[in-house]
Amino acid sequence: MRSKTTSLRDVARLAGVSVPTASQALNGRARVSDETRRRVMEAARRLRYTPHAAARRLILGRSDSVAIVPGTNMTGIFSDLFYRAVLTGVGGVFEEAGYRMLITPPLRSASQLPQFVEMASAREIDGVLVAGVVDTRWVEDTIAAGTPVVLLDNHLSGRPVPAVVNDNAGGAYSATRYLAELGHTRIGFVGAAVDYPFGRETHDGYRRALAEAGLGPDPGLERLIPIDAERAREAAGVLLSLADPPTAIFAVTDLLALGVITAARERGLAIPADLSVVGMDDIDLASVTNPPLTTVRIAKEEMGRRAARMLLDLIRGTDVNPTIVVLPNELVVRGTTGGRR
Repeated sequence: MRSKTTSLRDVARLAGVSVPTASQALNGRARVSDETRRRVMEAARRLRYTPHAAARRLILGRSDSVAIVPGTNMTGIFSDLFYRAVLTGVGGVFEEAGYRMLITPPLRSASQLPQFVEMASAREIDGVLVAGVVDTRWVEDTIAAGTPVVLLDNHLSGRPVPAVVNDNAGGAYSATRYLAELGHTRIGFVGAAVDYPFGRETHDGYRRALAEAGLGPDPGLERLIPIDAERAREAAGVLLSLADPPTAIFAVTDLLALGVITAARERGLAIPADLSVVGMDDIDLASVTNPPLTTVRIAKEEMGRRAARMLLDLIRGTDVNPTIVVLPNELVVRGTTGGRR
């Protein structure tokens, strides 16, 4: 166990460096060599030395901590398969940079001041990364407190808040275009009834692909629902009960696609002989479903890495350009799609 008298001087002595050098190494100063930093970090680990957080904030003017905020569109950042993969990318960057990640409770009440805004006002964090949906006023309050904010998987229209997002419209377009190329002319859409850009962008991409294929939009083939597998099962059941049902369905997330597949099987339909299904995300489950799910692969870990690097740049006073980074995706063809008979 670390002794109460363990000091920075003890760390410096064990590492064979001066006290100022040890301080610079522990605080990530660039002029310390990698080898010196390694020795100092190892000495601190062996002595279990941790500088007092409040004292470090006063001396350095920073906390070396960032807040990771689960947005209002999720119940938890670890239970969501999509965001869990994104967080893997985020964590690797901050760990390498020596920053602590403070994961706050998911945002819920619009009237209650979120924890990350309080921490920003108290200078307890150096930056905030919001994964998903957040109220604009809380972002503006945080930035006004002098704390940088980066949005992940969301962006605020008309406001220059840095963000990293997937090409949602492009992914929906490529999925729908592929189904049209297979010969499907009745292509259903199970979209997201959400009030952030993802819902609108995926719907736009779907309709653009239909138009380019010479297929007019049919609102009767579209269902907008919360992102929930059971709601997707119900929505797909309505579509499959039509007098002229779709022969293919694009669902805007893999979770929704799994609900669509369940509805098809409940009606005795074979996948893909009777119904082709495409999702978007490429979560871990997508490759092990029966049959494996055709989906649009989102660069989830890269999304997390880019957002984390962007936030570090802002913390260090570096301008970021472009303000909104849109990452490309890739259609992964597996077993849930086939040609129209």
